[in-house]
Amino acid sequence: MAVQAGLENLPSLLSIVLLVMLIANPVYSWLVSRINRNKIVLYFYLFFILNLLVFFFSWVLLDESWKPLIAKSFYIWCNVFSFFVVSIFWVSMINYFSGSQAKLYFGIISAGGSIGAFSGSSIARVFSTQVCGSVTLSEWGPFSLILISVFSLSIACFLSMSFKSEVNEKEGGVSSESLSGSAFEPITEIAQSSVLKNLSLYMVLWTGLMTFGWMIALGIVQEWSTDPCERTAFFARIEQIVTPLTLVCQFFVTSFVLRSFGIKKVLIIYGFILFAAIYFYEIYPEIMTVLIVVSILRTFEYGLSKPARESLFTKLKREQRYKSTVFLDTFFARGGEVMGSWFAAKGALLIGLSSMGATLFMIPFAALLSWAGYRSSKLLDE
Repeated sequence: MAVQAGLENLPSLLSIVLLVMLIANPVYSWLVSRINRNKIVLYFYLFFILNLLVFFFSWVLLDESWKPLIAKSFYIWCNVFSFFVVSIFWVSMINYFSGSQAKLYFGIISAGGSIGAFSGSSIARVFSTQVCGSVTLSEWGPFSLILISVFSLSIACFLSMSFKSEVNEKEGGVSSESLSGSAFEPITEIAQSSVLKNLSLYMVLWTGLMTFGWMIALGIVQEWSTDPCERTAFFARIEQIVTPLTLVCQFFVTSFVLRSFGIKKVLIIYGFILFAAIYFYEIYPEIMTVLIVVSILRTFEYGLSKPARESLFTKLKREQRYKSTVFLDTFFARGGEVMGSWFAAKGALLIGLSSMGATLFMIPFAALLSWAGYRSSKLLDE
């Protein structure tokens, strides 16, 4: 959808997503202060299921004149959904496990996400290669896949009933089922906390660098093929390569690395890896480069970086774990994406940089990312 919408329009769409994130976070913070925190996943996933069904029936029942608006709205909403649905799950995890348990188990838990990604990408690949353009179902386009998402989220709602914030509740000596604080507490907490400031900087830089590289990759994909079914199959193939690699890492490497080398070193090395990825896009702008680089980046992100960040989050205060972590995972992450996409699409040209010049321009930001990872882990005694 990003490619078909036009890469030149992507920064504007992501800016709208960022605005929606800014509005959604205070609403989330206000709601989470007033509901049973052990049912956060259940309540919010039910809300997302309702949203998916509204989009599905709007696409199927409304006439053709509505479809451009529905498609753009769905692209914006899907970006919000994809971040919130994962972040809210991890809120439950960081409040269930202690810091030492997180290093041991978060890699295994992340493996569940990888298996889900493999299942989803397999379904998408079958759709793009065997269904898309060949049967009546394909008239709904990607929206026919929404029904799979609804089914999966429904199972997740049932399983979430067992998520109780027992460990961190005992550690903090807190027994109330609801949280206190205002809707804008995550914003004020970040302004006052050195740890959250560093984590915010880390999130912005990580997603900014990742998006800058992704914009370059999308340009390579756009040059490679104009067929949306072929592009969908290519992206699905990447997921099918990433998942086995990630599962091996999550089952056999993540726990060992986090316990033996520590969270700090994982966060520090990310800046070097992201810059190397952008550099390879520049010197080898081929479709195989996209396949290899994206596979490596996603394996590192899902296998090591994400478990490391979530392990770090377990050391935050209770209110911060429930509210500030979601704000970091959604608004600041999307903020980095907006900056990365605008620079890739417009910024480099405005300041007169060549494509290689824009790549080299990323060096100080990659170094700052590594520094922010070091400071965050040090402030939390990791």
